[in-house]
Amino acid sequence: MGQYANQPDFATRAVGPITPDTAINQTTFLDSAAIYVGTGGNLKVIMAGTVGASVVTALSSIGVAGSMGSGYTTATAVPTLGGSTGSSGLKVDIVANTVTQVITSITINDPGTGYKNGDTVTVNQSPTAQNAVFRVVASPGPPTAADAVEFINIQNGSFVPVIVDYVLPGTATAASDLVAIY
Repeated sequence: MGQYANQPDFATRAVGPITPDTAINQTTFLDSAAIYVGTGGNLKVIMAGTVGASVVTALSSIGVAGSMGSGYTTATAVPTLGGSTGSSGLKVDIVANTVTQVITSITINDPGTGYKNGDTVTVNQSPTAQNAVFRVVASPGPPTAADAVEFINIQNGSFVPVIVDYVLPGTATAASDLVAIY
């Protein structure tokens, strides 16, 4: 191998045939493979290392006096205010002390979209309770089909010019006889 352009210089194993799949999960994960295309056509791939949009995984107190708020009651699906430009939809379930009306526990009900690690949000239990501020803990999410790159008219007997983690069905004439090379 490596004698011609667009071929890996070294490989220790091959796995195939690889069937393009719309599922993006652990069973279709190729873990940085070079893809050999036996029969040419179109092929969509998600390049190795691609991550999706951030996903809110937790909220943490910012450690400021009064950050747990006042005037709150226990409730579910309470909206939040704040975050990054374009973020929206983060909702939380809260447990509040019935005497002091401060939040004693908070969990994610709906992670929303567009939030970044370190954003601050305020729990908005209208009309009076709007002063509990939390910091968003977000992690990179999994890639989605929108992160795929499609290669058109790949030639018979060639390699996809990028290293990939997932192979999705291409549009029009799909490439086939695929082998993952490691």
